[in-house]
Amino acid sequence: MTSQTQRTDDAYEVPAAGSAAIRTMALALWVVVGSLLAYGIAQTVIKASALFG
Repeated sequence: MTSQTQRTDDAYEVPAAGSAAIRTMALALWVVVGSLLAYGIAQTVIKASALFG
């Protein structure tokens, strides 16, 4: 005799109340980190071109 239980994941059905704020902060963090990374790469290229150019 087998019994089947129906499983529902409530976490995926209804988003949390603070979800939008967390997503906005995460996106802002990605923008800051990405811009600092791009700045660092640009500075490296400038320094390398001055050194070898």
